[in-house]
Amino acid sequence: MNAGDPLRGNDTIASDPEIAASSAWHRVTVESGYIRAELFNRKTTDETRKFLEAIVPQVLKHGCPRVLLCVRNSTPVFTVERYGFSRYLDIVFKSKYKIALIGDTRELRIAHQYIATLARLRGANVRAFPEETAAIGWLTADENTSQASERV
Repeated sequence: MNAGDPLRGNDTIASDPEIAASSAWHRVTVESGYIRAELFNRKTTDETRKFLEAIVPQVLKHGCPRVLLCVRNSTPVFTVERYGFSRYLDIVFKSKYKIALIGDTRELRIAHQYIATLARLRGANVRAFPEETAAIGWLTADENTSQASERV
């Protein structure tokens, strides 16, 4: 599979613009050095749970420990246990995954900061970023480089 290729099989991309505008949908692609998982139009915790259930097998299948989660045009979710947050944190912690969160609104970024803080308190390597370039830089940085920059 080439960088930028969408993962086939578990993608649930809505093709009708009216459906896409009103329903949650996602896209997962393999990029150079990380997996990109995008969620669009999420309104409920159940849609978040379905998104995570769909991407976890793809991430595990490809064995890439770096994941960029981009959430766009979605309602912020602060009630994280409603979609099984702890179960997903256990997967992240046990597998030593590195996950970057990006949201396209201020409210999503605040929710992501909250989620990242809870995750770090549980020992998971999750960070929230205001923009994609910084998130990708952190994800793809050499482990020694990222540890040095955290000490500064």
